Amino acid sequence: MITNYLKELLNDNECVIIPEFGAFISKRHSATIDYVNHSFLPPYKELVFNNKLTNNDDLLLNYIMQKENITKDDALV
Repeated sequence: MITNYLKELLNDNECVIIPEFGAFISKRHSATIDYVNHSFLPPYKELVFNNKLTNNDDLLLNYIMQKENITKDDALV
């Protein structure tokens, strides 16, 4: 279930931190034209993981609380 929340959050946010674990960071890339091969390259989103970003910014916690309609204590479990 948390994977669905991460996917949803990454659609609207560039960084989602999983406290004490790390962060998923996304970067959007625009569509480009490949003049050599006469083609278009579609836009895409690059996703990387950074295990150094572990401080809780409460984004994921608040999202879980909202989606599940639960308290902070219940969301932390």
